[in-house]
Amino acid sequence: MSTAPHNPSAANRPARRATPLSARGEPVVWITGMAMVVCTLMIVTLLVLTAVMGTRTFWPRPIDRVVLRTGEALLGVPVREESYDAGADDAAAIAALRAAGQIGPGVLDREGRPVRRLYRVGNREVGEPFRWVPLYSIAEQAPEPRAVLLERLDWGVWIGVPEAIVRQEIVDLPAGAEALAEGRTADGQRFEQRVLGESPEGGIRVRRWTFLIEGESTWETFRTMHPVSRATAARVLSMQKHDVGEVNHRLEAERLRLREAEIALARTQSGRKSPLAMHNWFAITGIGLGAIGAGLALSASRSRAQRAGKPDRVGMRMMSAAAWCIGLGALLGAWLERPWAAPNMTEERMAEVRAEYAQRTEALNREYESILERIRAIDAEDSKMRILVREATGGTIAPLRQTEPDEPLRLSQVVLGIESNRLTFAGKIGVYIERWREFLLDEPRETNTAGGIFPVIFGTVSLTILLSIIVVPLGVVAALYMREYAKQGMVISIVRIAVNNLAGVPSIVYGVFGLGFFCYFVGEYVDTGPAAASVASRGSWWVGVLALVCTGVGAAWLGLFARPTPGSAATRGQRAMAWGAGSLWVAAAVGAVWLLLTTPYFTGLYESSLPNSVFRSRGLLWSALTLSLLTLPVVIVATEEAIAAVPRTMREGSYGCGASKWQTVRRIVLPRAMPGIMTGMILAMARGAGEVAPLMLVGVVKLAPELPVDGRFPFVHLERSFMHLGFHIYDVGFQSPDSEAARPLVWTTTLVLVIVVLMLNLSAIRLRSRLRRRFVGGAF
Repeated sequence: MSTAPHNPSAANRPARRATPLSARGEPVVWITGMAMVVCTLMIVTLLVLTAVMGTRTFWPRPIDRVVLRTGEALLGVPVREESYDAGADDAAAIAALRAAGQIGPGVLDREGRPVRRLYRVGNREVGEPFRWVPLYSIAEQAPEPRAVLLERLDWGVWIGVPEAIVRQEIVDLPAGAEALAEGRTADGQRFEQRVLGESPEGGIRVRRWTFLIEGESTWETFRTMHPVSRATAARVLSMQKHDVGEVNHRLEAERLRLREAEIALARTQSGRKSPLAMHNWFAITGIGLGAIGAGLALSASRSRAQRAGKPDRVGMRMMSAAAWCIGLGALLGAWLERPWAAPNMTEERMAEVRAEYAQRTEALNREYESILERIRAIDAEDSKMRILVREATGGTIAPLRQTEPDEPLRLSQVVLGIESNRLTFAGKIGVYIERWREFLLDEPRETNTAGGIFPVIFGTVSLTILLSIIVVPLGVVAALYMREYAKQGMVISIVRIAVNNLAGVPSIVYGVFGLGFFCYFVGEYVDTGPAAASVASRGSWWVGVLALVCTGVGAAWLGLFARPTPGSAATRGQRAMAWGAGSLWVAAAVGAVWLLLTTPYFTGLYESSLPNSVFRSRGLLWSALTLSLLTLPVVIVATEEAIAAVPRTMREGSYGCGASKWQTVRRIVLPRAMPGIMTGMILAMARGAGEVAPLMLVGVVKLAPELPVDGRFPFVHLERSFMHLGFHIYDVGFQSPDSEAARPLVWTTTLVLVIVVLMLNLSAIRLRSRLRRRFVGGAF
């Protein structure tokens, strides 16, 4: 029997309810933790897979000599193995080998299906560069000690055995001499020769190959001679690219100068209306200079009044601004008309221009031929040294080109030679580093399936930097106005919703807009000016300028009087004036656009280049502007959030110390919002570096012959097309004629893209940290 005391209140106490599982936080913590682990695992897996697949591309692999049961032999680099479903012929052959007890281990998988191995055999001139070989069909397989893999300038790799270093010459034999098919020179070197025809002197012209080195020492001799041949080829390429390119550029400049003179003559003959009389323009210039002087005097008077403690008068500020506008407008009109310049191009002057053009082009053509002669001489000397490398299947030598299969390969045509089976570990490391150097610093070859990606990296970095320069100021200014200055009403809400919705628009839509607006509309305006049918007369155009000035002044005055007295609400009349000021500003903007599209003073910056387009084509500038529109919502949203996070008490403290609105924004708000602003820039850079679809329409190309930056004035050429890592990955992976050769390059290029984006982001993060220390340290 229980001895516990009886508690009368316990019977009336309500029963305690059990805490439901949904009210406990532990399951949510576990779920969120698992989600974080899954996300981290996915990211790490992606990066590790990209790093592993991308870094093993350039590691030298052994070259095997494979002899099939049919007696056919081949040299190849093993790539991978896979199982496949056997056909009737394969099944019969496997059954026969099984009956004879000749099925070795690894020929069949666990399910009994045959296994085949992919070999890279190269030698595209004589067959497929990759070949599947069933393991049951291999009779003998072993590394070939003397086998080499040659990376050529054209037609990919060649795999074979080096036999000899030969010197090729064109020899004219005297009449009556016997053209032996082979023989030995006076110093005992073996030669072979082939009759080409009759020489100009009546003898016999033959092509002779003198065997300088044969046998085992061929490769060592090649390694000694190859750097000299490559230096010679690089010299020829440099002369073709720089010397010949410079002459061509000067020839084009002379042609454009002549074309400009022809355009000026045509305008003169068309009877263009003469400008105003000179004394009128002297009067206009005097008025402009006087107005600027009045503006300076008013500004000085205002400064003296402020130093004396007198209140600033709005009328004085407006008069000063009006004087400046009148003065600058008058000087602009005088500069546009240029009455001091000779407006006419006479026939006599045109004849002089043509004579100068003929004289200069003749001198440039002589210089051009001189450069070509030097190139031909160097190339003729370079073409003498050849190497004989014979493949194992058909006994074919590595040819000079596909159309000349009997011509041995030049030494200078070999970019890199690898004797894989004799390389030590240190040698493999050296080859690996050399291949990476070539990949990062050379230009693409073979439809982007060989060579390097330096122009691709350069184009990607240039686009990203230009994108950041454009989008960050625009986004910060827009966010600053919407958050700090604009009245939070219906209009700003609509604008903010539109900005947020723009972040979800497909990127290809931005590409179509960039192509239609920037490339075709703005680019055509920059190249050729307004359309001839839309050009206004000079009188009506200046009337439009006057109307624009009046509209702007009226909008400014209405906006000034629409401001309510501090501490009081706006009256109905002030609200009406505010709407009127806004309407006038919109009208002024429309009028300014109309003046630009109908101006008679602008005929394009590149009218002489027609019909060739300069800016009316895809280029770096239009790509950066298109991606700026795409990433602008990211910067605006990030900047607004960063500005909103600045405590209101800091603003109020600044105002209490007597700071103005702009001083508060510059000294208090922006320094503390800078980390968020830089975060928006980092996000914009990351997205811009990875976009492909819009760039395919507005600027990126498969192969860009010139970089956007070079040593020729103006040094930065924003009108040029460029290459991009994202598009390069797509092109190599899905547009390559040799998918097997391109597959490892896709992984390597992806790794480079990840590293480039990471480096850009790290640079931005470092800049953010420095700016944070600088702004916070100098805050008001």
